[in-house]
Amino acid sequence: MSDWFDSSLGRALLEQERDACAKLAPSGYYPRGLQAGGAAVDFLGGIECGERFFIGGAGECAARAANAGGAHCAVADAAAMPFGGRSQDLIVLPHTLDCSDNPRAVLREASQVLTPQGCLVITGFNPWSLWGAAWLPAKYLKRGMPPRRYCRLGRVQDWLELLGFELAGARMLAYRPPLQNEKWRGKFAWLDKAGARWWPGLGAVYVLVGRKREIALDGRGDARLEWRRLLPGMAQPAAQRAAPAASRAARGRD
Repeated sequence: MSDWFDSSLGRALLEQERDACAKLAPSGYYPRGLQAGGAAVDFLGGIECGERFFIGGAGECAARAANAGGAHCAVADAAAMPFGGRSQDLIVLPHTLDCSDNPRAVLREASQVLTPQGCLVITGFNPWSLWGAAWLPAKYLKRGMPPRRYCRLGRVQDWLELLGFELAGARMLAYRPPLQNEKWRGKFAWLDKAGARWWPGLGAVYVLVGRKREIALDGRGDARLEWRRLLPGMAQPAAQRAAPAASRAARGRD
C-alpha cells in the first residue's frame, strides 16, 4: 500500500494517525522505540523516545532514511524483527497488519520483542465505515482507495488478549469521505467531529494501544519471573501440560 500512502489522501491520513498515536501512547519516556512500516511519517517523532529504530522494505527504508528523524533503519520483515527478546519499550505498527500476509505472526513477534509493561500501538482500516462502503464499487477502488486488506478491530483485540496485553487506549479516526482532492476533503471536515460524537464506531481507521502484561525484576526485563513461576498451581493449556508428560514417558522407555 506504499503507493497509496504517498497520495494526498494517504499522507493526510498518516498525519492524522501520528497525532492520535502521540496522544494515546501512555505518557513517559521510552528508552527504545521501534516503527515497523509507514515510512512516509515518523510516528515516533511525537513520542518521547531515546533510541529510535525503523524496519521495512528496501524502498521504505530508503524513504525513511531520506527524511529527518535520526532513526536507525534496517530492511526486515515485521514477522522476523532483527532484535533480541524484550529489547524495545515501544513498538508502532502503522497499518503493518493490513499489509502483512500473516498478521498474527507480526503480533507474536512484537510481543517477544517488547519489554515487560512495554506498549504496542497499532493502526488499521475499519471495514465498517464510510470508507468500507466505498470499497464496493470497483471503479472507485481503482481511483481513490487502498487495496482492500484489513484486520478487523475485534479480531486484533482478541489476538492481543491471547498474547497477554491489556488495553491502554483506543480511538477511531477519519469520518469524512475518502476524497483525494484536498479542497473537497476540507468541505467535509465537520464530519470528523460529528462522527466522533454521534457514530464513534464507524471511523475509517482505528488506533489501538496495548500494554504488555508481564512481571520483571528489573527495568530492562533481563531477570524476570513469568506468571506460571509465581503461581505454580495455575492451570496451563493442555498442549503445555502434554509436552512434559510425553517427555517423561519417552525417558521411561529409554
